[in-house]
Amino acid sequence: MAWARDSIPPAIYAFLALNAIAVGLRVYVRTCMSKSFGYDDYAMVVAFAGFVILCSLTLVSLADGYGIDPTAQDGVRFFVASTITYVIVLYVAKLSVALVLLRIAVTSKGVRILLICSMVALTIWTTVTSLIVALQCVPLSVAWGEGEGYCLPASVLANTGYSISAMDISSSFLYAGLPAYLLRGVQLSTRVKASIIILLGLGVASSVVTIIRLKYLVDVSNLKNPQGNEAANAYLITFVYSITEVGLTLFTGSLAALRPLLKLVPFGQTTKQYGTYGASTKQSNVREEMGNNMKLQDFNDAESQDFIVPKGRGAGVTKTVQYEVKYTNATSNV
Repeated sequence: MAWARDSIPPAIYAFLALNAIAVGLRVYVRTCMSKSFGYDDYAMVVAFAGFVILCSLTLVSLADGYGIDPTAQDGVRFFVASTITYVIVLYVAKLSVALVLLRIAVTSKGVRILLICSMVALTIWTTVTSLIVALQCVPLSVAWGEGEGYCLPASVLANTGYSISAMDISSSFLYAGLPAYLLRGVQLSTRVKASIIILLGLGVASSVVTIIRLKYLVDVSNLKNPQGNEAANAYLITFVYSITEVGLTLFTGSLAALRPLLKLVPFGQTTKQYGTYGASTKQSNVREEMGNNMKLQDFNDAESQDFIVPKGRGAGVTKTVQYEVKYTNATSNV
């Protein structure tokens, strides 16, 4: 089972790089482009910071010999800390996705109630599972071989893992399906449809990873001793999928906020030419008073009303009336 121990570092480095880019772009879009940095963005930044801590603790535990040296107390200590961090980070990442959907569902009261209920359930579930993992041994130092005390059976830890997986799978499918419900009947461009398909696909992919991990949780439940190299290898196998699960959740949640970047994509445009504000080129005098031509893609939709009427001295709405006088020769018959 050494493959699990060797597979964790590459997975960590890959998802750290991927999510650093995705979360960084999300922060840029929300702060510089749409200027709408909200609670969901704060939650995602906190989740990514927690993911960095999770990966760091896991790498340190491996460097200290966890999984190959049964006497490596420091390795076990850091791995227990990374397990607790994993439960919390997964919760914050799911919370961020729920807050994104809550922002979208502003006009759907039923969906908002469903999302709020799901967040409350996630909070309760995470609190209980975190306490079980943190109190798996009393005192906790017994988990890495210091002192004497009592540790929960491996089956209890496996059942806790089942509950975490159940929470993750149910919330992932719920949050992946809600966008399709919210956007039903909405006319979308090709690029927006493609982005939604990718987002939904990745959301389901994280659930598939969780389902695969269930197979290895069965091996954890069959352990006779929750300590030792055999137990460490079983935990490491499940942790490969845990890192992948959290990494995909962060990546999917960040992509949901990158829609303004689609205007930079050269394909999938709904029209070939954008309209402009301004009068006909034949009315040059009126054109000069209105200012330079402005394209619709030159500014954000949320601030488009600021560009309709030019600002500054002499700005305002003016009315131009043109009179046309025609002269005709009148003749009379006497």
